[in-house]
Amino acid sequence: MNVKACIFTDAGKVRKVNQDAAMIKVANTRRYGRVSFAAVCDGMGGLSKGEVASCKAIRALETWFCEEFSLMQGMSEDELWKTAETSLKRLIVKVCGELKRYGKHRGINLGTTLTALLQIGNKYMTLNVGDSRIYLIDSARAWAITKDQSLVQDKVDKGLITADEMDTDPERNVLLQSIGTTMSPDVQVRYGRLKGSTTVLACSDGFWRTLHAEEIHKRLCPQMCVTDSDMLMECRKLTELAWSRKEKDNISAAAMCLEF
Repeated sequence: MNVKACIFTDAGKVRKVNQDAAMIKVANTRRYGRVSFAAVCDGMGGLSKGEVASCKAIRALETWFCEEFSLMQGMSEDELWKTAETSLKRLIVKVCGELKRYGKHRGINLGTTLTALLQIGNKYMTLNVGDSRIYLIDSARAWAITKDQSLVQDKVDKGLITADEMDTDPERNVLLQSIGTTMSPDVQVRYGRLKGSTTVLACSDGFWRTLHAEEIHKRLCPQMCVTDSDMLMECRKLTELAWSRKEKDNISAAAMCLEF
């Protein structure tokens, strides 16, 4: 399997501080071949030091991949996935506690979203807290495989508003889950399989909020991802499109094109 990857992040046109953080890690293993790990964390703009929260979460994921995950390579596939899920959930709870203590010591509140995808062979696992998203993009379409843990998504699920009304709802920025504001967040976990060459996109809400799935597919389908530089250029074009639609938030995208 070949992997092309890029990260684009920008504070945007309004905010002075970029509270997003992103990462992509790729490694070769003897037993499972090439494996990859992508994540985006969006520090909560309404709280102090959102950039500290997002950076701490990303650094914890990086360390986990390089240290803990590397020690799991001798396990059977089923055992590896089970252990990785348990280990990552435990890590998220640990980061929550550290952020709570950091905030208490300084008299501030801080938190972050977290969305991540771990790929081994043609199988993947996603972990999600908050409203950053993971998209899969193949030759035919782009679609989100995470579900926003937000008040507007809850309203849609309960039939109180329609999906078209989400963008204009006055409570559209209210999260139901985040890392740092509670000791045990509800970590949304999903497993799936890749059915051929696919682009994985982890992104903050500043990236996806004003973009349609068809527009993401047009720019980041595997056919367009010829090189890392091509992918970065397409992420930039999508960001400029979001800015043209008056997006004010920080924008981050971590994209990997996995070629089978």
